[in-house]
Parts: sequence; structure tokens; C-alpha cells
Amino acid sequence: MIFKIADIIYRFVALNLIWLLFFIMGLGVLGFMPATVALFSVIRKWLMGEKDLRLFHLFFSYYKSEFIRSNILGCIYFIAFYIIYVNYAFVPYFYDEQFHIFLYIIIFSVAVIVFMSFMNLFSMMAHFEFKLLHYLKVSFGLVFFRPMNTLMQLVWFLAYYILSIQFPTIFIVIGISVFAFVLMAINYKTFITYKER
Repeated sequence: MIFKIADIIYRFVALNLIWLLFFIMGLGVLGFMPATVALFSVIRKWLMGEKDLRLFHLFFSYYKSEFIRSNILGCIYFIAFYIIYVNYAFVPYFYDEQFHIFLYIIIFSVAVIVFMSFMNLFSMMAHFEFKLLHYLKVSFGLVFFRPMNTLMQLVWFLAYYILSIQFPTIFIVIGISVFAFVLMAINYKTFITYKER
């Protein structure tokens, strides 16, 4: 049992370090999307029962194959988040104060939907082969199609955010790999059901 736990910890730590390496190799901005898709793709292999994987080699192959496509989708989401931010920032300047709360609620709701579809995007790209824009369509659809999954992912995100603040050292060591594992695990069963239909 001790060796098994140690092996699991090693896998998460190693995967987190590999993700960080490729994130830096892409100069941060260009490395985030392909590195994260590669991370989810490796985790998908784990969920499928494949344990004896050459992590670095497998990660690198996914990173290369998804570099351009993932960055294009990342740019689309960056534009969407920027538009949301601009709308939020300009509310006090263009609308009467009595409408502020109502507008903030609308903007916040849209931001949550876009953010959760962004979280789904990595699982989608790791599991399916779609045309570029079809990933956007299905990622948004999944937010509404599986509301319980969306709620669980949102709760997990908030919990993990709080834990990362309370225990920053642990977050640095296992950081995004554990976070991605839970997100992928939540969506994996839905994907299997979808493929069987």
C-alpha cells in the first residue's frame, strides 16, 4: 500500500514538472494551451487503465500535435474573456447605478459559462477528434447538457483554489496535475457514454 501511494504521488509530481517544463518552453503564453491538452491526454490514458507510460515521450508527442490547434482555440477564449472584462469595467461609466447589480449578475453568469466551457475544452481535446470550431460548440453544450458535472467541476475549482492559497508548497509540487485529473475524471464517464451511442 505504501509503495502504491508513493507511485501515485510520483506520477502526479512528475507530470506536474513535465507540464511546467513545456509551459516554459512555449514561453508561457504559447505553451499553456498545448501543455495543458497534453496533460489531460496523459491523464486520459491513466483513466483508461494504462499505467506503464513513458510520460515525457507521450507528453511531448501530444504537445507537438496539439500546439497550433490548441493555441488557436486559446486565442478565441482569450478574446471572449477580454470582451467580458471590458463589459465589466465599463458598467459604471455607461449605465445608471440602479442597473449595476443586474448587469453585474448577467456578466458574472456569462463569465462562469465561458470559464466552465474553457475547463471542458481540455477534456474534449484529449478525448475526441473534432473539427476546430466543433470543440467550442461541444464544450459549451457540455456545460448545459451535464449541469451536475458542471457544478462538481465548479466546486472542485473553488476548493482547489482555496487549498492552493492555504498550502502553496503542496500546490507547487502537484499543482495542475491533480486538478486536471479530477476534471478529466468527472467528464470521462460522460465521454464514454457519448461514444457508445
